[in-house]
Amino acid sequence: MRIHIRPQIVLLTFAVLIVAAAGCMVPSASTPPPAGPTAAMGAHKTGDAVFLSLYDTAQSDIAAALERMNRHFPVGAATRNAPYLASELRSSALDLKATADAYHTSMIKITPFQEREKEYARNEYLKYLSSIRKVAGNTADAAGAEMDLQFGLAQNYAEAARNALKDAESTGGAGHRDLLRATGISLDDYIQKMREKRA
Repeated sequence: MRIHIRPQIVLLTFAVLIVAAAGCMVPSASTPPPAGPTAAMGAHKTGDAVFLSLYDTAQSDIAAALERMNRHFPVGAATRNAPYLASELRSSALDLKATADAYHTSMIKITPFQEREKEYARNEYLKYLSSIRKVAGNTADAAGAEMDLQFGLAQNYAEAARNALKDAESTGGAGHRDLLRATGISLDDYIQKMREKRA
């Protein structure tokens, strides 16, 4: 006597065995997840320590990005004996804005602080980063308008960048004093050049 096994039964049996085997490999709810770098950092560092470490890196990176942007203003290009290109100014300004954005996003999430002075310093530095973002964003917009031959609009954006720079100087910009002063000189020169191009 022959036994006929339907293919559907074989497939069903196979599916049940796979599901059962998969269930054995799933960790139980009581199994703790592996500790990653974030968990380790939270376990060993307070918000104060995280801020101080991030602040040092931010200061260095913002300084480097400010210097790059200044090199691409007409004044900076002339100092390097290089041709001035509005596209390069726009690109370096966008780089500065992205750098300031990234540090602002990271720092605003830091918590908890043990020392109120450190939290106050973080809040002041957030204001500085906000001002730098405005300087960079308006400079990028000015260069973009210049590329479109809209010199009046470029002048307006550059003037907005110059105003934002004053805020940066008054909100924690002491470490970048020389770079901010150079940026002010570059913006003043740029504004004058756009004014001349409008005439």
